[in-house]
Amino acid sequence: MNDAVAPENIDPIDPIDRLAILAAALPGAVVRQRQITAPFDDVWRVIADMEQATPRYEPSVAHVRVIERHGELLRLLVEDSAGHEEPMEAKLRSGWCLMQSATIVIAFAARPLGSQTLLAHLEHLRVQTPVPSEKRSSYRRAAEAKIDQELETIERLAAQGGK
Repeated sequence: MNDAVAPENIDPIDPIDRLAILAAALPGAVVRQRQITAPFDDVWRVIADMEQATPRYEPSVAHVRVIERHGELLRLLVEDSAGHEEPMEAKLRSGWCLMQSATIVIAFAARPLGSQTLLAHLEHLRVQTPVPSEKRSSYRRAAEAKIDQELETIERLAAQGGK
């Protein structure tokens, strides 16, 4: 079979739609989108540069180290700002990044919009502390604001060529 048309090389699901499907399967997941005023390649370069860029847009991450890479599959060691290290597994390909550990799921999805980029970001804590119903909306708003800030920083980094 010609590799160019092999089923494993065809991805019929738009990455933004895939992220929405993932969010629907993860109760409590928070997803935000932003139209980034930078070309797709510049935006994706920031997302793919996990070791250098992630600590710049994610305030709770001090260091990321790729400890193993096999094509799209990566094993990461992530150190948070308190010095705690957590191993993560990641799948990284153009327009799609899924990182997960025992405690968290993080995903990015992107697609070009002319000379700009639509970028979506998901965060989900696997183990959630019960929150009284009257406080859930404030927790959700705080999580959304955090992700919005991260997307804004990613846009700034993409506009600066990742620097």
